[in-house]
Amino acid sequence: MTRRLQRGLGTLAMCVVLLGVLALGAAWATRQLTTAERVAANDHRAATAFEAAEAGMAWAIAMLNGGHVDDSCRPASHPAGPSADIAATGDSSASATDFRSRFLQLGADGHYRAKPIAPATGGAMSPACTNTGPLRWTCQCATQGDPSSASPTADSRPADPQPRFTVRFTDAGPAGQLKLIVRGCSDRRADCDDLSEGPSGLAEAARHLALLSALRLPPPQAATEGPGSFLRVFGYPAMRYRSQPAIARMRCDADCGAPLAQALARGRRLIWIDGDARLSEWPPAALDGTPLVLVVDGRLDLSAPGSAQGVIYAREGIGWHPPVGQAASWRGAIVTDGVFDPEKTVTLTHDAAVLYRVHRQMGSFLPVPGGWSPTR
Repeated sequence: MTRRLQRGLGTLAMCVVLLGVLALGAAWATRQLTTAERVAANDHRAATAFEAAEAGMAWAIAMLNGGHVDDSCRPASHPAGPSADIAATGDSSASATDFRSRFLQLGADGHYRAKPIAPATGGAMSPACTNTGPLRWTCQCATQGDPSSASPTADSRPADPQPRFTVRFTDAGPAGQLKLIVRGCSDRRADCDDLSEGPSGLAEAARHLALLSALRLPPPQAATEGPGSFLRVFGYPAMRYRSQPAIARMRCDADCGAPLAQALARGRRLIWIDGDARLSEWPPAALDGTPLVLVVDGRLDLSAPGSAQGVIYAREGIGWHPPVGQAASWRGAIVTDGVFDPEKTVTLTHDAAVLYRVHRQMGSFLPVPGGWSPTR
């Protein structure tokens, strides 16, 4: 009887040891699984932040080459032009302006810089977007306000993560160039480095951008005529010129006044017209003192009176004949591969300041090859 009890106790002890070993093995496997889950979650947050930063890169470049936007970064239209709204309200923030005017300033040396922060107005806000659903981003382009209001508090933050990116600009060195820096976060919060509300992925990258000028070689005279004039003044072939992202293309079946007015109302002042064009009256926004670049892939017949400025090009010649008793003037330059035929009442003035403004401010921002670099 004693031997049987001793044998039973040994078996029990052996079972306890085996169960302990199995428990240790299960605990070790669970630990490995937990570690793998944490690594996978960190990788997911890092990948989400990186993709948010890349989305911000593409979005910012598109916005730099776009027209008027409101404080929510949505396209806006102002038929009278933004300058008229500013004069009426006395507040530039109440008017729709383009993305460049909101966040960039051009120095006298030709360098683009971010607009300085104004402490008296609560500081300048950076453009930012939050992914609020599939293929849906909520953005803010307000230039003034409280930055903390752009991000929700812990109580109001949704349960599902909402990736977010913020955009800022710095001087890149050479004139006409700038550096675009985008920070992507895997979750919507004011500061991605703040981990008090839980882990968050962070990625930041910079891209070097350069302005492809709308007028690479400003002409030294008011009128440039003859074959090859486009290449001499604009610097590259017309077919490449019309494909740049900042240009607005249109075709006029009749008078171009209405389509041109719509384009100017959207803030597009670099305009390409396919085929011949006829213009009997300038839209009000064309006479607000802001340069206009009008490129016509055909013949342009003008009868519009008034004073405008910028650069006009027409491949097959330009005729400008205002109504009897009315005068017209143009400050800047007129270019054609054909012949320029103006009426005596048309005054053409070569204005170097206007041409410099077109040369430095108008055109498309494009990525510089090899200009991408991670910063975080």
